[in-house]
Amino acid sequence: MTTVLIDWLGRGGIAQCTEAWARELRAPGHDVVIVTRAGRELEADDLTTVGADGCGRLGAHAAIVAAAAREIRARRPTWVVVQNYVVPALERPVYRAARDVGARVAIVVHDDRLHTWRAGTHVGLAGELRRADEVIAHTHHVADRVQARVGRSVRVIEHPIQVGMLRTPPIEPTLDMGDAFVAAHFGVLRRRYKGTKIVEELVGRVPRWSVITLGVGAPASRPGLVSVPGWVEAGALVGAVANSDAVLLPYQHATQSGAVVLAQALGAVPVVSAVGGIPEQVTDGVDGILIPAGAGLDAWAGALEQLSDDERRKELIDAGRERVWSAHERFVCAVVELVR
Repeated sequence: MTTVLIDWLGRGGIAQCTEAWARELRAPGHDVVIVTRAGRELEADDLTTVGADGCGRLGAHAAIVAAAAREIRARRPTWVVVQNYVVPALERPVYRAARDVGARVAIVVHDDRLHTWRAGTHVGLAGELRRADEVIAHTHHVADRVQARVGRSVRVIEHPIQVGMLRTPPIEPTLDMGDAFVAAHFGVLRRRYKGTKIVEELVGRVPRWSVITLGVGAPASRPGLVSVPGWVEAGALVGAVANSDAVLLPYQHATQSGAVVLAQALGAVPVVSAVGGIPEQVTDGVDGILIPAGAGLDAWAGALEQLSDDERRKELIDAGRERVWSAHERFVCAVVELVR
């Protein structure tokens, strides 16, 4: 039995989920092929990956579509799993190839709404969702909205741990913060919905806490703030989160968050806005701290003050690790059973 996994971008949170699918399906002996953007992080030595690229964003996307259709027709897989969408109208040859060879199709909808207009469009997606054999989401928040839009059932499978990233040797950040606690904030920080402004305003506000920001659009370093700007390699991100006491995620909106999963897996307490599907990933005061949507700076500062207590912080870290690994075990059971 063969599964073809299609990942349109080849890096970032969705790609990390794709890698989890690939590694966990390979473990019991399933044959897995990933089709993705060439030259990105999914091209690991121990994964079977077909890379494609082209001129510009649309050219690259069209090249991935063509490569995926070729692989489906050549390999005649049992399942084709499409991770999210970019321009559904251009992606139709993938679904046509799957139908022609009798493959079953699963579409994993990570975003019921795209975060920015540059990320693509959902125009043309509804028809493919109705025709798919399975539609999957990682939160009920997304599943409910997709179901309302297209009128079909959506299976919820919990967000996996980024097992590929955890295989990467961590690179410890060079921090000159003395004995301060460290709060990390990471991602594509130039996007407004990430809430980086709140994090900047927290710098220096809570005694014994310093901040590290990592990613494209990270603000400039200053006393109490260490900045790692640009695209951050997996090892550097793993090292930074593993050496942090908390992860700050002041989202304006969210479907779900791989950053929450990574924080819990690596022993940092997620402090995160209670928006979208986030409350399905964090139980407030048990395995993380939820901040009400739109709350001011005092609420975020109060959360860090609470985490200054070593015993309290350890309780939340231990509960977070237990929660996220239990969820990952359920993810593995679900995807293995799906393709079986």
